[in-house]
Amino acid sequence: MTHVPKIQVVLVEPESSFNVGMIARAMKNFGFHDLRLVSPMFESFERAYILAMHAKDVLSKARIFYSLQEAVSKSDVVIGTTAKASFGSIGRRAVFLRDYVQELRWDATYSLVFGRESTGLTNEELNICDVIITIPTSEEYPTLNLSNAVAIVLYEFFISLNRDRVLLKPVGRRIRNELLDVFSGIIDLTDLPKHKRKRAKALLRRLMERMYPCGMTSDEATYLLGAFRAIRRKLEG
Repeated sequence: MTHVPKIQVVLVEPESSFNVGMIARAMKNFGFHDLRLVSPMFESFERAYILAMHAKDVLSKARIFYSLQEAVSKSDVVIGTTAKASFGSIGRRAVFLRDYVQELRWDATYSLVFGRESTGLTNEELNICDVIITIPTSEEYPTLNLSNAVAIVLYEFFISLNRDRVLLKPVGRRIRNELLDVFSGIIDLTDLPKHKRKRAKALLRRLMERMYPCGMTSDEATYLLGAFRAIRRKLEG
């Protein structure tokens, strides 16, 4: 392995400086250093620095953004997290954390996005993400403390990224988004009922999520995009 994928930890509107300090500490435990905060809700970082212990350097280099889109703008793969897995939903499919990291084979920049301690990520924020992962827990009390959840996710990524494997170049987000857009245009040109068109579009997005991280090469995606464009042009006359 000649390159090590880059990991960005993105906290959306964190409410507790305590958790931010503990997260900085967990990041350094596993060798990650890129911490990004989207509109933190607390007033002072003083307690965060106390709890960060020997990871104060991670905290001091943390970057603050005003929006999630800005924080992940240069990422290849944006991974959202949720405690509410919807495995039966055709719209979005949550993947178990360990199942996801076992297939990591992309030499890419990954953004790991975590939501607010009280409410998590909104549906709009989850829609920005390419993949949604979840940590299996007891049904009796499924919600983890934010800093604990981040530590578990980082541990799994650390273990996976330190295994010997051949890394692939990921399909660019631009191409993936164009694939979805062109496919949506094709579906809109059919005589399918509106609810079936909506379902078909959601199904393609879900299938593309299943392809992460290594189900499609960049060349394959580019070829498929060209084929979709040709189909749309034909349908448009």
